[in-house]
Amino acid sequence: MKKYKIILPVVAVAAAVITIVIIAFGWYLSTDRMTDMKFNILQIDSLVTLYEANDTNYNGVPDLVEAGNENKYYNAEANAQVDYKNIYHDEMYSFNYVDQRYALSQDSQANLLNAVTILNAAPSKVYSYKFEITNYSNLENQFKFEFIDENIDTTILSNFETRLGIVAADSSVTYSNWTNFVNNSSYDGIELNPLSETMIIPAYTGTLSVGRLDLWLQVRIRPQAANFTANKFNLPKYRLTLSYEQNDEVSNG
Repeated sequence: MKKYKIILPVVAVAAAVITIVIIAFGWYLSTDRMTDMKFNILQIDSLVTLYEANDTNYNGVPDLVEAGNENKYYNAEANAQVDYKNIYHDEMYSFNYVDQRYALSQDSQANLLNAVTILNAAPSKVYSYKFEITNYSNLENQFKFEFIDENIDTTILSNFETRLGIVAADSSVTYSNWTNFVNNSSYDGIELNPLSETMIIPAYTGTLSVGRLDLWLQVRIRPQAANFTANKFNLPKYRLTLSYEQNDEVSNG
């Protein structure tokens, strides 16, 4: 019995030593490998939400939000409704949620494609849409908005024009000029450039009021097409591109 009592502790100690050696060796190997690994950092990380304006008379100025009924938008991360004013600015106008997508990329840019359908188009009607862009990355992002070139009926499209605006913190909107979709009977895609800053600063740099930009897209029948109407028409697909400027401090590995 004494012999077994001596052997058991020795075996236990030996097993513990072997285990420690194996763990240490494994840690060494993994550490050595980690020094050669390249890590891809997500540089484009934004949430884009599309809304359609509630505009009773289609004059290009959406209906005002009713008192005590502040606009709210869907926060996909929290899975809850969040007060709009706490994120960007006090929203004065009423919008309906349409779609929400993430722009994610380890490259220097990310593209979102989608389409807008115009219903019951008639002269003097302005159709308004809002894009909310929240930049969750730690880099300043730049956006570009364009309608891309594709096979589309230019006969109908030639009756429409569009513009893009940037919303300021006081809810005012700075627009680009109205731009015809079709020029000289041809459509090659158009890029809309609001007369304002096109950068989206990083989120969480001090307060929740940063890292966010709102765009208003408006479409209407050209004044020169005073007699044109359309029950339903799909505009060319738009492309919203978010990008950052690479420098020595930003690397993908």
